[in-house]
Amino acid sequence: MKNLSFFSKKNAGVGLDLGSEWLKMVKIRPGKGDMVLESIARCPWQPGDLDSSSATAKKINGLWSELQLKEQVVVSSMAGHAVIVKRVVFEAESAKAVGDTVMKDARQYIPFDINDVFLDYQVLGPGQKEKSYDVLLVASKKKVVQNLSDVISQSGLSLSVIDVDSFALCNSFEHNYPEFQEKPVYLLDIGGAQSVFCIYHNGQPSFLREVSFGGRAVTESLASILNIKRLDAERIKLSGKDDLGDKELRSISDAVNKIFKSWCDELRRLIGFYHSSSSNVTPAESLYLSGGGALLGGLRDVFQKELNLEVHYHNPFRKIQVDNNTFQKEYLDEIGPQMVVPFGLALRAI
Repeated sequence: MKNLSFFSKKNAGVGLDLGSEWLKMVKIRPGKGDMVLESIARCPWQPGDLDSSSATAKKINGLWSELQLKEQVVVSSMAGHAVIVKRVVFEAESAKAVGDTVMKDARQYIPFDINDVFLDYQVLGPGQKEKSYDVLLVASKKKVVQNLSDVISQSGLSLSVIDVDSFALCNSFEHNYPEFQEKPVYLLDIGGAQSVFCIYHNGQPSFLREVSFGGRAVTESLASILNIKRLDAERIKLSGKDDLGDKELRSISDAVNKIFKSWCDELRRLIGFYHSSSSNVTPAESLYLSGGGALLGGLRDVFQKELNLEVHYHNPFRKIQVDNNTFQKEYLDEIGPQMVVPFGLALRAI
């Protein structure tokens, strides 16, 4: 989808992430030398907020009113089964002719009716064979795009770009970790119901997958073990609880570790699949975690041990200017991994 020129160099960029568990917003603007953080917010969805477009729009409008934001144009994104992202090799006479080939041959890679989707693509470079091109193909369901547009419109805002979560993840990493321009790295953004795994190398995503695990599995496990409501389990997951007995704590720890290890098994499978797809693959030595699920206690240690990798938290504010009188460093460090996707969206706006 075309990036519309709503923003001049002096304007701010606003990224709005409608996650499955939280509504998140990041506002940045160009400064001297780098981007400047202007505003940041997150709020959990309450029961009923996602039941209709009008309810979701009301929540967004309330956030705008509370923060007194003047910007009316935002970048948002999609993820999940409504979006297909595939790296495909297309044959064409020239780079200029790739577009015609994509539109003609893309249907074999899309599990939807080709008439029901929007198609977009990016040529990553020449393929291994002569007159072939490595292409990142994106297809999104028209109905889902329209639903997102309707929500944003009903909230009194408008969209300049509809991005994809995985691209926002890569954009944030590219901006904040330039030392990895040539070194491969694994990126994992853990959401509530699903996560995004990316192998980033040479300044672009070499491998992208949506994976069907997320922090909601931990919430459901806690609710089952403690025999409590899901909403109460979510609070315990985020803040802990002091009055649990040793037996309950051991049961929770064992169950959560089992969930984390199952996630590691899935990552090993994806990494193995990627490595077997080419003889020229360089294994990464580091994994960067983001998303609300990355904040779960003990997750980093389990991942580091199980995957035998250096595991770090993805900091979206690492290379931007932050006014310490406006923002508490401790708070930004605490929620930073959760704000990676909205920060990547805000970058796209500018």
